[in-house]
Amino acid sequence: MYLFEEALFENERIFKFAGAELDGDNLTLTMLVRSEDFDALLTDELKAKVKKIVRAIVPESFEIDVVFRKTLTEEKYLLSLIHGFFYEKSPILFQKIDDKKISFELKPNVVSVRIGMGSDAYSYAVTNAFDKALADYLDTMIIEEPEIELYRDATSSDVQPVKVRRITRAEGSVRLVDIKVTVPIIGNVVKRPVYIADAIKQAQESATVCGKVVKADIYKTKAGKPFIKFVLDDTTASMECVYFSSYESRIERMQSYFFPGQTVACEGRIEMNERTAKMSMFMKNGVVCNINFDSIDTAVKFKPEPEYYRKVKPESFSDAEQSEMFATDANTPEMLKGIIVVYDLETTGLSPVSDKIIEIGAAKMEDGVVTETFTTFVNPEMHIPESASEVNNIYDADVEHAPKIQDVMPDFYKFTRGAKMVAHNGDDFDVKFLRAAGAQTGYDFNNEMLDSLKIARNKLKKLKSHKLENLCKYYGIVNENAHRATDDAVATAKVFKKLAAEE
Repeated sequence: MYLFEEALFENERIFKFAGAELDGDNLTLTMLVRSEDFDALLTDELKAKVKKIVRAIVPESFEIDVVFRKTLTEEKYLLSLIHGFFYEKSPILFQKIDDKKISFELKPNVVSVRIGMGSDAYSYAVTNAFDKALADYLDTMIIEEPEIELYRDATSSDVQPVKVRRITRAEGSVRLVDIKVTVPIIGNVVKRPVYIADAIKQAQESATVCGKVVKADIYKTKAGKPFIKFVLDDTTASMECVYFSSYESRIERMQSYFFPGQTVACEGRIEMNERTAKMSMFMKNGVVCNINFDSIDTAVKFKPEPEYYRKVKPESFSDAEQSEMFATDANTPEMLKGIIVVYDLETTGLSPVSDKIIEIGAAKMEDGVVTETFTTFVNPEMHIPESASEVNNIYDADVEHAPKIQDVMPDFYKFTRGAKMVAHNGDDFDVKFLRAAGAQTGYDFNNEMLDSLKIARNKLKKLKSHKLENLCKYYGIVNENAHRATDDAVATAKVFKKLAAEE
């Protein structure tokens, strides 16, 4: 880091080198940045400067990439890291870790962690150097200097703590499912399964998940070798799984047991499927099991309405053609009275479980008059499939620097408070995505929901098609940028006003 210290100004020295990974001629360096510095100081210019410094150090024969990872230091996060480490490295110790025996002391530039264990667990952990392994892992996760102590949780005072310098962070609490293996099919599973919703958040070398088989099919490789592909659903999310084997008898055994409706658990590698742009599992071991679905907690603790807009602020809206539409309150149809938010979402696909929102557009009406609009791209943190881009004309470059869904939802939630919400084909699409994103980020969109498609079908029964573009044509409404969220939302608002005036 000496060269960085020399080349960067004092207010630019916000990084900690976390590690490097070499893949052929491709070298990836990971730099940690405190959460508050990541948002306030890590500009595109500073990123470019760091990459230029790295380029000057690394031989030209290597392609380089610098990854900047946001990190924070708080007890909840540290605890989740420790859980994740022991769950991955030692299911035995994971079962014996007691949160009440883990304590933290946050000091300037140092984080001290003390972990108490029973005698057997303590001996096992020290003998197998889990203290050092945990320290090395944590050191790649946070900025501060770590200090870890493992101690025997006993009354005797003759056992000195094992102290290891260095520490760090993890990726979220480990949520586990209770299962009972009934028939081992391919190998066996050792770890308790994690929620699929958690497993698909990132690629990992080894994970265990469970669920009901939704569908299963046999395919063949180009070489003619059979393999099985199936989808698992545990009520938190679904994931595609694939199993390859040189032995056709194993594929046949899988096919006999892994059929739709069967409850199974699988262990394997999770990585991004470039074809679908979604996480998939390459199964190594699989079993039939009984799943205690009551052990899966899907309850969400919702957050209150934010006091201020932070990332996305509404903009005022004026349109000459709407000003005289309802001249007096007496002329305003009942359906339009009060506050109504007409909205439209653009997404990476059709599944609210595995696909993501990439644009939100909305128009707020008060007694039939559009007063404000809300519009933003959303970074889905995944590749936008070409099939989606062909429809909405939104590409990876458009959303690269956009806020993430957790930063957008608080503002959109505030924008919609006290309003009825309207979307075209909302019941089958937008509402599902909106509530899924709300549950993910902690906001309960419990508004009264109206679907302008269903209203149009009821009021304009003679029309053959009630798609938004056809309704705009029927009412003479111009929508120059169809399939873009804000334009579709404003167009839907105008259609909704026309529909409200229909007998």
